Amino acid sequence: MKECYFCKGTTEIKNVDVDFRWEGNLYVIKDVPVEVCAQCGERYYSAEISKRIDELVQKGRPQETLKVPVLEFSQ
Repeated sequence: MKECYFCKGTTEIKNVDVDFRWEGNLYVIKDVPVEVCAQCGERYYSAEISKRIDELVQKGRPQETLKVPVLEFSQ
């Protein structure tokens, strides 16, 4: 475990879903092992995990496709 840079809470490895944008597309990568702060929820990605996410998205072979609603914020 490490200490969170922002709140000084402790981090632990958890499998989380990651929303990742690449070249104008939104990808969801499931069950990514990242360090997550137990106090504030900040996520820390290792270089190895970040590289693997890039590789997965570049291959572009999704197991499923989701329909995602898009809303525009207007004032």
